[in-house]
Amino acid sequence: MDSGQTATRLDKLQKIGGIGNWELDLATGKAVWSEGACRIFGLEPTNNIISQSEWVTFIHPADREMVVHAFKRSLATQQNYEVQYRIIRPDGSLRHAYAHVEFIITDGKPTGLYGILNDITEIVLLKNELLKSGSNLQLMMDLIPVSIYARDADGYYIFANHIFLKHYGITYEDLKGKHLRDFVRSEEEYNILLAQDQAVLTGNEKLFISEFRQANVDGKLKIWQIIKVPFTPEGHTQCAVLGIAEDITERRLNEERLEEIARTLAERNKTLEQYSFMVSHDLRGPLSTLMGMAELIRDFPLSQEDLAIFLQGARASLENIDSIVKKMNEVLAAGKQCK
Repeated sequence: MDSGQTATRLDKLQKIGGIGNWELDLATGKAVWSEGACRIFGLEPTNNIISQSEWVTFIHPADREMVVHAFKRSLATQQNYEVQYRIIRPDGSLRHAYAHVEFIITDGKPTGLYGILNDITEIVLLKNELLKSGSNLQLMMDLIPVSIYARDADGYYIFANHIFLKHYGITYEDLKGKHLRDFVRSEEEYNILLAQDQAVLTGNEKLFISEFRQANVDGKLKIWQIIKVPFTPEGHTQCAVLGIAEDITERRLNEERLEEIARTLAERNKTLEQYSFMVSHDLRGPLSTLMGMAELIRDFPLSQEDLAIFLQGARASLENIDSIVKKMNEVLAAGKQCK
């Protein structure tokens, strides 16, 4: 698979998953956006060089100060960050985006930022609809192809839909009286999830978890993207945590496979470059010998005996060249088999 095919597959993956990426040069203040990023913002793929000032104009006015503050704080502390905000496209439509941003370090110094964008509009709209409705909540949850659950402030489950229950291999009845500890795989995982819940409850604000990995009841790895929000269930007086988790296993594993392919191609290209240098060095010797012989034959009269000696030397040089070419063909053939 060549780099062009990899790029095409990556763009298809971004289109299907509603994701994109960008890379900002801190020296110029200009960012190069992928087709996926342009698609999320409603821009043409050809219009993919975006300045910081232009990017800010797409952010919803109510979110602009928060997003700019997160960006400036990251620059000041040189810390990676995550932020969720609303986008107003050129056609006036509203989208919800989540961004994970990391620094690009060159020679020990930050030279740029690399961001991953995720269009989470459908998830946010779904969450809003769920919060509006209470009477048919369970029916709605079971019709939605994402994992939905709620835990109270003490960590006990209030409800969950069939996707959540299937992951753990339990029924609605089994969920009664269950605690967060009953479903974690380690003490470290428990502490992480507990800290997330406490952050939602104490801060009274939503929390976006870009990736949570956990094996299901069959031992198969599942990767989830989760939104947690505070809410008060009907019949309760205390605030609880509502979790909406999207299964991104296939998408994430495809991304990892593409990243591995890209690394393999880069390593293979480097190896071929080194081999080409060695081949060119090995060829120079016999070629120089042949050129020297040709000049001698041209410039000096030779006896039949001397000519025979020269031809024997020329044959040896040609056999040497032939051996080098065969080895090069073997390496190229082996490279094709590895694709």
